[in-house]
Amino acid sequence: MLAKKRKIEYKWAILAASFLMVFVCLGFCSSNKALYLTAITKALGIKRSLFSVNDTFRFATSAIINLFFGSLLYRFGIRKMTAFGFVALIGAMLIYAFAESIGVFYIGGALLGVGLSFTSTTMASSIVRRWFKKDIGKYTGIVFAANGVGSAVATQIASPMINKDTFGYRDSYLLVAGIVVVTGVIVVLLFRERPKDETVVPQEVSSRKRRKTDEVGIDYRTAVRHPFFYLAAASVLLTGLILQGITGAYAAHLEDVGLDPKFIALIVSSFSLMLTASKIAVGAMYDRWGLRAVMAVCQGSAVLAFFAMVLVNNSTVGAVLAVVFAVFCALALPLETLVVPLIVNDLFGASSYDKILGIFIALNYIGYALGAPVINLGYDIFGSYKPALLAAGILMIPVGILFQFVITGAKKVKAKQNS
Repeated sequence: MLAKKRKIEYKWAILAASFLMVFVCLGFCSSNKALYLTAITKALGIKRSLFSVNDTFRFATSAIINLFFGSLLYRFGIRKMTAFGFVALIGAMLIYAFAESIGVFYIGGALLGVGLSFTSTTMASSIVRRWFKKDIGKYTGIVFAANGVGSAVATQIASPMINKDTFGYRDSYLLVAGIVVVTGVIVVLLFRERPKDETVVPQEVSSRKRRKTDEVGIDYRTAVRHPFFYLAAASVLLTGLILQGITGAYAAHLEDVGLDPKFIALIVSSFSLMLTASKIAVGAMYDRWGLRAVMAVCQGSAVLAFFAMVLVNNSTVGAVLAVVFAVFCALALPLETLVVPLIVNDLFGASSYDKILGIFIALNYIGYALGAPVINLGYDIFGSYKPALLAAGILMIPVGILFQFVITGAKKVKAKQNS
């Protein structure tokens, strides 16, 4: 009885440590990157499209690592992988602080991809799923909400430092490196591999045996034989491309149209706070109404957000539209993080969860890698982000419709499997 009580209590320490990890690693190292774009490119005289290839290195590295995430997790365990991730993040922040040339920034981007692969979306999702068997959407949403809180706090700290002088961004990166060091020590000390009563199932075990150990759902070998697996994968990739490209450039777009930098910082912070609430709400929505409702709300919100941003200008109406963008984009952005593990959980279940999650996160990152340079190439060609924003809004409509068919296809396979 006492052992059970300790296990129940310790899962809250795991939840808190996961929250802290996402708070710092995504909030400070990733989500506020739009604040650095203009500062770095102006200080070093680099084209935005060229600098955005830094994101390509980051997401390409993350994609490669996540393809093997399930095997790496089984072989090395949570604590070792997480510790390695924090070390890589520290290295990335230090490189960004001292880089003088674009090639060095690309090295930092690759290290950032390594670090976030082991300290953010995939790792946090796997940890929550190990320790919480009920209300997975709610608890995953709570952990991922830390991204928004962290970004809001980081923005208020970083923005004044970045804007104080030409190379103020360097001081910001050095501060973030120090924060990551302290956080890494705390998180690694708190993490445990799994609850004591959870059975470890080897990666190579047969799907039949996995079902006997209560690992239920559509296993990997079955999933890849059906079109809905590939349609879901394509939807995840395209969504990542669209959302990451736009969210990485929207602050620069607001500056380009002439809005006040202080107002932009307020929008970025407010967006992050709304994102915090939206992740919790989307997680609860998933637990109550399922994936179909979540996808319709999030993807529909993305369309409205992008169309609103197309119309933003340096006026009172433009400022209101910027707020509209922040509200609806906050409802859409869980598609990048929280919703991907929920997709895997809903469509495929527990069987081969880590393997399929790693593949889908990898595809999501490939979309990220393509999104930033495509959006910024559009800026270099047209001198504005508006054409890219309009195209993103239009493209999200068929992607949303496609995914509703994906859900229907998965349900048919599950029904046939259980009959």
